[in-house]
Amino acid sequence: MPPSPIDVSSLVTESKLSPDIQARLSPLLDAAITNNSADTTSSSTDVIEAAAAAAIDEACPRNEDAESFLWPLWTLLIDISKRIPLNDDGGDDERINSLVGIVASLKAKQGGTVDIWGSSHDLWSDLPLFGAVMREEWNGSPDFDSSPEDAAKIAQWLSLNSFAARLLGASAQSWTNFALWELRDGLEEPLPNGHARDTRLLTASEWIIHAGRVLYDEVRNNVQLNEQEARALRPGSLLEGGSSGFNEQRWTFWKKRLQELSAGASDTAKARTQKALEVMDSLEA
Repeated sequence: MPPSPIDVSSLVTESKLSPDIQARLSPLLDAAITNNSADTTSSSTDVIEAAAAAAIDEACPRNEDAESFLWPLWTLLIDISKRIPLNDDGGDDERINSLVGIVASLKAKQGGTVDIWGSSHDLWSDLPLFGAVMREEWNGSPDFDSSPEDAAKIAQWLSLNSFAARLLGASAQSWTNFALWELRDGLEEPLPNGHARDTRLLTASEWIIHAGRVLYDEVRNNVQLNEQEARALRPGSLLEGGSSGFNEQRWTFWKKRLQELSAGASDTAKARTQKALEVMDSLEA
């Protein structure tokens, strides 16, 4: 079955980017996302992604207007990602890879510096405001109340986590905090129902499958945290006596919980969790 179409042009139009920038970016983002398929060659995909990144780079102001461009830009890319569903068979939807490719192409650019919130940032290697926009998105975690609205929220939450995990795994972002928060909510806290169990298994698996190497490096490094970091990265209620941050104790607990929770999970969640467990085993070998 072909993937469900995404109306990229409408999402661009609904964004808070200026109309002239919308007109410049819409066809390029549409080409990179909507027209991508498994039949597209790697070289042509790279060219399309690079063209979209070049247009974004050219459109971005290098002055006090940078913030008013970057915030809606990141919001737009995240909105697109939330419309790319996870495949039930666990295979990749090439559209999410193209979205990651656009960000990675931006990350590699030399764009000079911009002042954001009173600090100077390298325009593209730092990807300023991307983490802040993603942090706001993290308030959209599902309620798992079996409502039709929550079903749509769950689907978008799965896609958002997949996008964020792939960016971490591709070294386009270093937001390990989002991974830990999702692993904590899914594996270190009680879950209210089967919808929550399957969702949290799938999101945890996305982080491990796509960014497991980064996460396991954090576990082995066991970085000393300051007081604020320790509070933000604290363990969940099921991990009694656990330490904040990434560490071997939490990694072992996550592995155990994945095994336990997957026993009663849906076929899709069970298969995805098994793949995540295989990744964990390979990283430990």
